Amino acid sequence: MVNGAKIRSLREENKLTVEKAATEVGITHAMLVFVERGQRQPSVDTLVRIADYFGVKIDDLIIRANPSDIA
Repeated sequence: MVNGAKIRSLREENKLTVEKAATEVGITHAMLVFVERGQRQPSVDTLVRIADYFGVKIDDLIIRANPSDIA
């Protein structure tokens, strides 16, 4: 699961509006808002572009499931 709060934090740390960050990543403003709120999961391609844009690893943008929760 993508950590939308982390993406929002990176955007705010870089003093970017949702519009600017979405345009730079190549997604719609609405999609970025949904991702930041945890209402949608981006495609792998989009996740890679977000990570590349902010200069972080994909692992920094996801929340790993607890192994005991996986049946």
